[in-house]
Amino acid sequence: MISLVIPAYNEEKRIGKTLEVFYEYMNRTFSDFEIVAVNDGSKDRTVDVLEMYKEKMPRLKVLTYEKNRGKGGAVKYGVENAIGDYIFFTDADMPYPIENVEHAVDILEKTGADAVLGKRKQIKNGEKYPWYRNVISKGFSFLVNIVLKINTTDTQCGFKGFKKETAEKIFSKSRLTGWGFDVEIFFLASKYEMKTERIEVELFHDNDGSKISVVTDSIKMFKELIKVRKNNKLGLYD
Repeated sequence: MISLVIPAYNEEKRIGKTLEVFYEYMNRTFSDFEIVAVNDGSKDRTVDVLEMYKEKMPRLKVLTYEKNRGKGGAVKYGVENAIGDYIFFTDADMPYPIENVEHAVDILEKTGADAVLGKRKQIKNGEKYPWYRNVISKGFSFLVNIVLKINTTDTQCGFKGFKKETAEKIFSKSRLTGWGFDVEIFFLASKYEMKTERIEVELFHDNDGSKISVVTDSIKMFKELIKVRKNNKLGLYD
């Protein structure tokens, strides 16, 4: 079985379309699957929309709680309640082609990898990342290398997939729900000497670009890296 986890916070306007696209694809591509939608304490009608679609989508599982936990908390909760042999998560606003799931499953099966981690490439239609996104991405990768001793790039891509046992081990130990959530996954995979493969995923759009502050968010990222390093020194990942 394939599990697809979708964290959703205040997504009432687009979660319906996302579910329609994802469900049609999963139903057409895999004989056994589930979609796990997690309402992350939304203030709008996201949960109502999810429950409405649940009535007509038998393989849709809806999870909800009242207090917002952040994307990392929502993904963790979804993964903990997923039952698939392979567990994936992606974003509710569909920034990446859903067809990546089939490609990633193929990689997991053929290579024996424990996890497939997305790496964003040029935005669709020839557009490119705004300069400030490139600055932040390269700067963050440099900090990850220095602070956590991980030589990698684009830890923040929102498409990732795992074998069930891999997901269980990583998410049973993960503790961050903010900026550091994604990089914590990379750190834990490295710490536990898991075999990972990277997959290039096309970026359809970049909805977060206008929300980025180079200075402020760089400071937040650095603080999250320090949290990961501190957690490791305290033995919280052992």
